Amino acid sequence: MTDSAHADHAAPERSSRRALLGAGAIGAVLALAGSRPAAASTELSDDDLSITEFAIALELTARDLYDVAIAAGASDDVWHVMREQHEAYAVRLAGITGISANQRDDATFDAFESAFDASDPSAPALELENIAAATHTELLGQVADIGVSAAMASFAAMESRHATVLAALSGQGDDLDALFSNSATALSPEA
Repeated sequence: MTDSAHADHAAPERSSRRALLGAGAIGAVLALAGSRPAAASTELSDDDLSITEFAIALELTARDLYDVAIAAGASDDVWHVMREQHEAYAVRLAGITGISANQRDDATFDAFESAFDASDPSAPALELENIAAATHTELLGQVADIGVSAAMASFAAMESRHATVLAALSGQGDDLDALFSNSATALSPEA
């Protein structure tokens, strides 16, 4: 393949919400047509276990950050819904794999905690949701277990929707890039 042909087919710098929603649709199909039920997985590889533990920790971190915002006075129902959904994502992965959902990512929590300590955390929440969506999308290419990948695809789609809502709440509702593009860098289990 020539360099110019390769450049024409290079992936865009940012993922679109439409692509993430497509990943969610693929995940839903995989979940419905999966080779085994979504109950506890039989034997995950060490890599899949590590990736799943990381994904669970990310979801628990998001839950805990929304708890910080709620404690600081973020009273809108959206913060409670976001909190509950992230906890549900962690529990879903734990149920699929049998991994305990009890450890957040302290480094990410510490990086965001002061920004969430506000009655309107929509701007840092937008950043967090974009990071979470990008991270799950990245992890999809690394995990082999069908149940885990289906769950992560659905999380990427939902967190992308969260980001769209948060873009509007943070006053960026007229910014199409904020609404439909995700330029966040994915977190890495190795970091």
